[in-house]
Amino acid sequence: MKNYRVVIMPTAKEGLLEIGEYIALDNPARAISFIDEITSSLKKNLSIFPYSGRVAENLDLNEEIRTTSYRDYNIYYRALDDEQVVEVLFIFNASRYIEALIKNL
Repeated sequence: MKNYRVVIMPTAKEGLLEIGEYIALDNPARAISFIDEITSSLKKNLSIFPYSGRVAENLDLNEEIRTTSYRDYNIYYRALDDEQVVEVLFIFNASRYIEALIKNL
């Protein structure tokens, strides 16, 4: 089986930027390394196991969105079989609500 290509979508990049800015308030070097960690982890795991996350049943969408987590952060993504691509849609602190972010999808 061929590995999927993992794409961090603009909405997820915005989330990573917010996370990095927050961490950088206390530790700029850690902000960079943490963003690298979360991105590397997602690309490694989702490229091999694109259906490893649970289906996000709380979303009222006409497509299958999955969710996984990394430490205190939720990640929402979709796997596109035809293109062998995983699109990472959102990355945000677990204390935030997805409903407010999903409007951008």
